[in-house]
Amino acid sequence: MTHDDVSSPSADDGFLTEAGRHWAEQLHGWGVPEHILAQAEVPPWAHDPATFAMDDTVDPASPIFEMARELLPIDGGSVMDVGCGGGRSSVPLAPRATHITGVDENPAMLAKFATACDEIGVAHAEIQGKWPDAAIEAEVHGAPLAPRDVVVCHHVVYNVQNIEAFVVALTAAATLGVVVVLPKRHPQSAWNEGWLHFWNLKRPDGPTSDDFVAVVRALGIEPEVVEVPRPPLSRHAAQPSQLAQSARRRLCLPEARLPEIEAWIRDHPPAFMSEVVVVRWPGGLS
Repeated sequence: MTHDDVSSPSADDGFLTEAGRHWAEQLHGWGVPEHILAQAEVPPWAHDPATFAMDDTVDPASPIFEMARELLPIDGGSVMDVGCGGGRSSVPLAPRATHITGVDENPAMLAKFATACDEIGVAHAEIQGKWPDAAIEAEVHGAPLAPRDVVVCHHVVYNVQNIEAFVVALTAAATLGVVVVLPKRHPQSAWNEGWLHFWNLKRPDGPTSDDFVAVVRALGIEPEVVEVPRPPLSRHAAQPSQLAQSARRRLCLPEARLPEIEAWIRDHPPAFMSEVVVVRWPGGLS
């Protein structure tokens, strides 16, 4: 759950489609200028694991879960959650999901995911690594990942420059279907006004969810695309103090400026989106 793959795409990157190249070129624009990054006290793309932990704000009846749950066999099936965080994107699928595999780069996220699974008694496994590298490494070492019935991936794709390989690997890992959830615009768009105010830096307009759908279609897949209300933030993330800390981290500002940041946020709340887009398509073996 990082955003460090922002190197500029080149002619040798081997894109399969123009849609894939367009995605990468737009995502490259989200890199933070070096002179600003050098002043950051904490990495701007880092995430607090507590923000992604399960709590009572998660609604299992949300359409984002229904669209995955209805793909699973009635008598139960397996799920792989790519970029699982603390389990908010997959644990609500239990008990229909009888086994959940979480994939994440961050061991602290995986620990919260495992705890959430244990608390409700669902079988689980954890894989630490970046997708699709984790799947590739398993194949190379002679222990390929067994396909799961359903693969879910929430709020990850805007971190991925080589989006074509990512989508292909998601599809190959699912026997029944893939469900990707993403906001309409880059999630850091919520802080664009802050970048302009504190750094006089204009941020990009893309890529967008439409660009992601274009990549999926360019790969020969016709997905279902549904716009639904954005699920609530965790209680930890919604705390006013955490909002200011998040702004400090995202905007590469020092902790000494927290009072200034808090005052600015009161008059300029971040433009979080009220909807997300759910993109669903068949698995590679269906």
